[in-house]
Amino acid sequence: CGSLVRSSIGSVLGLSLLASATLPASVACGERWTPNVVSTRNLEDHVIYPLNPSTTAVLVIDVQEEYFDPEGPAYFPESAQRLDAINQLIAGASTAGAHVVYVRHAHAPDGSDVGRMADFDEEDAEDSFIEGTERVALHAGLVVATEPIVITKNRSDSFLGTDLFETLATMGVEAVVLVGYMTSFCIDATARGAQGRDFATIVVADAIGGPDLERLDGSDYPSDDVRLDVLAALGNGIAEILEADEVLDRLGVAAG
Repeated sequence: CGSLVRSSIGSVLGLSLLASATLPASVACGERWTPNVVSTRNLEDHVIYPLNPSTTAVLVIDVQEEYFDPEGPAYFPESAQRLDAINQLIAGASTAGAHVVYVRHAHAPDGSDVGRMADFDEEDAEDSFIEGTERVALHAGLVVATEPIVITKNRSDSFLGTDLFETLATMGVEAVVLVGYMTSFCIDATARGAQGRDFATIVVADAIGGPDLERLDGSDYPSDDVRLDVLAALGNGIAEILEADEVLDRLGVAAG
């Protein structure tokens, strides 16, 4: 296998993406990408990941109009509550020289790529995240780079069936910082996907959100309880859990 392979990531809905970039030879040849981040532990024996801006990427997951439109089927109030922290992280990471990658969820209009996700839709529910509709766009209030790197997915795990892994490896990313929606779906799945690919993984506790759910006994499961439970699970073997200002401090940027 050659020492260098050129990879054209392409474009999505007119947004400029990483193009004609060079993949590390090991990745191009199907081997694992092995980041060099070395973890430490604090006094509470929690994992700590050092962050070098040049090898860190903030993954902004599914901050799309679907979640902000009160008339839409996917709306939940917590989306707006978490937006400030998300934007603060994007701005701070960009200032520090870290990478920012936007992930969006979209399905073909005929539903041919929905798969098993459709099994859990309510009967007669309005379709959501349909490619080409206004609600599938990145939210108007989201801070978006001039020439953003955008990955489109159709599953909860942002790595599955996308170029996200190759994009991060091409940029030399070793640590990923997850923000966005929804807590128990795409955030949880992507965190596990990142850790399984050996990226140092951080989930930002005050920059993720999701809807209220239903417990197995049929009782209400408030979104903040869902968030705390998912964070507790991820923090015990998958990711380091930090607040937004802690991430910015680790990147060498003062919280605004």
